[in-house]
Amino acid sequence: MTLNKDHLRHQYDEELQELRRQVAEKERNHEAYKKERGGLEVYFRQLESHVPAITPLPPFYKPKTDRKKRVSAVLQTSDSHMGVIQPADEIEGLNEYNPDICEARNMGFARDSIGYIETLRHSYTINELHWFFTGDLISGDIHEELKITNAFPSPQQVIEAAKLHSMQVASVAPHFERVIIHFISADNHARLTKKPQQQEAGVNSLNYLVGHIMKTYLQKHDNIEFSLYPVAQKVVKVENTQYLACHGHTVRGWMGVPWYGIERKVGKESTARLAHIMRDRNQAIKEMSHKIGFHKMLHGHFHVDFNHPLFSAAASVQGTTTLDHNAGRYCEPGQPAWLVHPKYGEFARTNFQLKWHG
Repeated sequence: MTLNKDHLRHQYDEELQELRRQVAEKERNHEAYKKERGGLEVYFRQLESHVPAITPLPPFYKPKTDRKKRVSAVLQTSDSHMGVIQPADEIEGLNEYNPDICEARNMGFARDSIGYIETLRHSYTINELHWFFTGDLISGDIHEELKITNAFPSPQQVIEAAKLHSMQVASVAPHFERVIIHFISADNHARLTKKPQQQEAGVNSLNYLVGHIMKTYLQKHDNIEFSLYPVAQKVVKVENTQYLACHGHTVRGWMGVPWYGIERKVGKESTARLAHIMRDRNQAIKEMSHKIGFHKMLHGHFHVDFNHPLFSAAASVQGTTTLDHNAGRYCEPGQPAWLVHPKYGEFARTNFQLKWHG
């Protein structure tokens, strides 16, 4: 074959060579990514074989059939920070926290919520429970001081958190006909990157592993449906109310509850989703609204309980930290529960005080 100038220019053009190099690099990265994900899936299968499923307790509740009074119960667990050590004398005795207190407060919340539901059953039919887990279930290693002061390393935190929250769910499950777990894996303290990442934040997180182990622990419970969402946020429907569930660490703010930041995020999410819905017509509008539309944002992260018609946050199991104390904040440990009516929506929200447990 005769070589001409155009052919040689095409073959050795510097720009073309650079493009070829970039394509080759992307192909190598993609192959490495597939290998890493494949290894992760193999690890999960091996892990499942070593996690003993919890034997279900006998059911304590006989479902009622009165549909006129039917409502769904909702619990939210957030910011347990398993593994963290908070000395009382470091914050003037305002709070103390360690793995034993973490267990006592979580199991105390489970017992309190059962009593709460039994009381409300005098007026309502409550056969179904939706339970949101909105992240920061372990202390993690995102700060240097945590690496030094945590009770045990992150891998052990994952196991202890999964075991504890599985027992928590297993103790409540016999009191309902059906329990639906909504587990958001993307959070703050369990992340494996120095800064919060965007893509695949729900998978590249130790909290994803917590959820996976919990699902394995609870696999023998026929009345538990476990949904593990490896994403930063997820629209979840409870009766006819749709919640945008997330951890809350992507909300921009500074010192305390960032009301403006939360409202700005709710407004941006609402505007973007409405614009997407309105691009479709007829039946597609209804289908799209059910898929991505929401009535309220549900999150944790800020360690204080607050409730607004457009958003609500759970307090933390941990309570006041040294960071809170140094900033002049006092964060009462607590976790919320409420009911959702098919027609009238959310009501009877209660923030259970956990400082007496542990």
